[in-house]
Parts: sequence; C-alpha cells; structure tokens
Amino acid sequence: MKTKSIFLVLLMTLTLFSITAIYAEEATVGDSTFTVPDGFSINETTDNTVTLTGNDNTAIAIYSGDTKSIEDARQSRLDAGFTLSGEETYDVNGIEVNQQNYNKDGINSCVYTFNKNGKDYIISYNLVEGQDIPSNEDNPVTEIVNSLN
Repeated sequence: MKTKSIFLVLLMTLTLFSITAIYAEEATVGDSTFTVPDGFSINETTDNTVTLTGNDNTAIAIYSGDTKSIEDARQSRLDAGFTLSGEETYDVNGIEVNQQNYNKDGINSCVYTFNKNGKDYIISYNLVEGQDIPSNEDNPVTEIVNSLN
C-alpha cells in the first residue's frame, strides 16, 4: 500500500511539472521584444534602450535605433579613451554580429553591432576587469540576439 501511495504522489508531481509553464521574463526595446537571460534582471528601460544587471557584477545595455557605421563608432570610442583589445565578426544563426572588446577604467566592454529583421541593434556587455568574456555559446548576448523579434 505504501508503494502505491508513493507512486501516486510521484505521478501527480510529474503531471504538475508537465503542465506548469516555465516563466521567462520578456523585455521590449524599440518595437522588438527579447527574453532576459538567466541571472539578469531589468534595471531600467526607455523607448530605445533596456539595461540589465547580472548577478555576477555584469551589466548589459540593449539599444535599438539609428546607429553609426561600425568604423565611426569604433573611432568615437577610441577618441573617448577606450582601448580596443579585440574585434571579430561572426555568425549567430544567420545574423552577422560584429564584436568589439574595449577596456577603460577597469571595465571590459564588449560591444555587439548587428542588424536583425531590418532593425539595427547595439548591445554592450560590461564586465569587471579580470572576468572572462564568455564564449559565443555561453554568452548571454547570444541569447538576446537569438530571442529578439
């Protein structure tokens, strides 16, 4: 009898888990929405910008709107005293993403520029100096790029 009761409780628990929706926080930037990556929460929003704060002393800013060319934006950051530490362009599920890594005042800033569905975006991922920049597969920015619609 005890085995039957345990089996029934396990079956009910399994049923409950199978019908419970997984909650994922959504945010709106411009006229697009995206899923907020795990470990981040919305800090501030405006019409064209959303800032997220991470549990690990990181921050992400997402901007949608008119952008400068990648070259002009790079020069503006250099003129503002940022040091360029690396740049690459790669593909995220058919979206060409330009990533520029900068350092200034002990903060590493990774700036991602791309166009998706005819809209221009800039995402800045800021980490304290010494924190590793995650690989593309583990990067919360990749999650945002994939979920933007």
